[in-house]
Amino acid sequence: MRDLFWTEDKIVKAQKLWQEGFSAREIAELFGSKKNTVINMAHRNRDRFPSRQDARKQLATAGAAPAPIRHPDRVRRVTLSGAEVTMPRVPTIDGPAP
Repeated sequence: MRDLFWTEDKIVKAQKLWQEGFSAREIAELFGSKKNTVINMAHRNRDRFPSRQDARKQLATAGAAPAPIRHPDRVRRVTLSGAEVTMPRVPTIDGPAP
């Protein structure tokens, strides 16, 4: 039988790295594995590895995340592909700068 890659010690170390904000790719590089190995292990141990999106939502509701700095000469647009981009303000389209 194959030895398991994720021992309890490795899971505890990965959990600490996850809580510090390391990405799955960075954790995988430290352990000499692949990103999907880390993602699968995190999914199996969801109680130890909370979803990053949940953490972002909690920060946003707590007001911890600062509002992005808005430049008066630039506006946010959504391209046809759905990507959000920042572009120079066009006075005839966007009106005068605030």
